Amino acid sequence: MLERLRRKAQKLVWFEFKSLELAPGLDLEISPEELQVELAKIPAPLFLGRYAKEEIRAKLELHGILPALRGLGFEPLIVDVETDGLIEHRIFIHLGERTYDKILVELRLREGIFKVRETIVKIKPGLIDLLKNEPIPMLWIDWLLLQNPLKKFSPQKLPLPEQKYPGLGVLNLVVPLIGEFGEETHKQAVMDIPEHFHGAFFYSKWMKFFNPEMEGKMAAILRDLSKYSMAVTSWAILLGCLFNIELGRFEEWKPGEQIFVIKSPLADYFGSSFYREVAERAFRESHYRLDFSRMKEKMKFLQTDEVEAVEAVLAQAEKA
Repeated sequence: MLERLRRKAQKLVWFEFKSLELAPGLDLEISPEELQVELAKIPAPLFLGRYAKEEIRAKLELHGILPALRGLGFEPLIVDVETDGLIEHRIFIHLGERTYDKILVELRLREGIFKVRETIVKIKPGLIDLLKNEPIPMLWIDWLLLQNPLKKFSPQKLPLPEQKYPGLGVLNLVVPLIGEFGEETHKQAVMDIPEHFHGAFFYSKWMKFFNPEMEGKMAAILRDLSKYSMAVTSWAILLGCLFNIELGRFEEWKPGEQIFVIKSPLADYFGSSFYREVAERAFRESHYRLDFSRMKEKMKFLQTDEVEAVEAVLAQAEKA
């Protein structure tokens, strides 16, 4: 978990988190017992500074998430809401008991601001006129887990990278809820930095890459590798087996900011002719194939469960 957070934090070049300023030189003389008594008097912090646990459960009902889980046969459902009141806000839905192998849904959100000026200058300086107001308040999806711990993978449904159990099929219910959280807490957008290609693909129904070139390249990958399952494509990209035919070299998939727009000026940015032109040019000029021989070579560096997954993926790819 720590390594995953470290990797994601390294990519947050233009994202800053809100925090409280601590008074320098403050000396709090209080015993541990007295401190525990005083802390017990403090009300639990609200989720995103706004929602009590009962409100979160009501939203999960209203958005159809809890009804969908019940429809899949999951009962009883335990909803937990946690927050440190400052940075991280968490929602858990467990099946029957609060253990890791009974987690159905885990959502971790952070509030922060997105600094876009440096990014735009690197893409095209003239585009800065479309986003004069910065920083932009956003919600960041730190982690989203949707899994069915009672179901096993099959030859038709292979595990994706880092996937322990098959999915639930409720992402289309969860993302709009996250968007509602953003709107009601006065954010301009929701942001995610997907670690894997399949994550970017799943979010692409609602989100676009801030960098239009990445948006175009993702579309080109989906076009050229359409005969393969998402498991085949995502594992191959993770292992560095994506070959750019035009450039004559392997191309690393570099995660970037993927944005779910709530309000302008970001809507104007993504709707601009420049964004479309850069994305379309990248789509036209990028062509890809997968190198499965290289994939077999990379397997020796994987753990046992990962090797099994990649072997299944290679067997499926041979039939494509």
